[in-house]
Order: sequence, then structure tokens, then C-alpha cells
Amino acid sequence: MSPDALHVPTLPAHAAPEHQPMFRRILLPVDGSLSMTPLARTCLAYAAGTGAAVIAVHVVTDADAAGAGRIHAGRILQNVAETARTLGVPCECQVLTGAEPWREIVRAALDHHADLICMSSHGRHGASEHILASQTARVIEHAHLPVLLFR
Repeated sequence: MSPDALHVPTLPAHAAPEHQPMFRRILLPVDGSLSMTPLARTCLAYAAGTGAAVIAVHVVTDADAAGAGRIHAGRILQNVAETARTLGVPCECQVLTGAEPWREIVRAALDHHADLICMSSHGRHGASEHILASQTARVIEHAHLPVLLFR
């Protein structure tokens, strides 16, 4: 068969699928620890590069929901929102209340139709670091979507 006889069909330009980002809605749980700042910036930079929106959440316990815990959570989320605005990333922030942070994170991912959860593998130091690590492990165990961990 001569090379002139070969015919390779091509799709017309209008039939090519549009590029859709793999992750369009990213849930970003933040705890306010110093290790969280680079994670939040990395996640927001990724979202900016892919065109994804971010839902930033902070979980306060039932006991802290009416007091200083909610005010502190608002400040943490305000910092995330400012960084998102600087990068041009659509960002929704929400304070969640519950006794088990992992459960609220998984529920928020479902409620917001998130495609990805970005979270830290660890955060605060000491005893609370072990609590956070167990929260992360439970999110991984119970979430039915990808979880991207940062160290």
C-alpha cells in the first residue's frame, strides 16, 4: 500500500472535547496552625492554575461554637479568602460545628459536591497533633473522593 493511499480520519475542530479541569471544586479544611499557611497557599495556587473553586472550612467543637472559637475560625478563614482573592480563585468559606471534625469535613465535601479534599497530614504539635492525624486518617477512610495530603 502506498503512503498516498493511507487515510487517517481526523475530527473537525468543533468536535474536539473541551478541556475540563479534573478537580473543579476543592475542599480545603484549615485548622489555623502555622503549617497550614503553606498548604493553603499551595492549594489555592493549584486552584488558580486549573480554574477550580475552593471551599475553605474550619471546624469548631460544639463547646466553642458560640464563643471565641467561632471568632478565631472567622479570622483563619478570612486569611484564606484574602489569599484566594489575590490569586483570583473563587473561594467560599464556612465555619462548621461538630464534635468530630472528620465527620464535618466529609459531610461538607458531599454537601458542596467537592471533587478533591486537600488537607495536612499533621498540624499542631504535641497531643493535638495526634488528634489531627487521626482526623486526617478518618477523612481518608470515609471520604468517597480523592484526598490530597500535604506534609
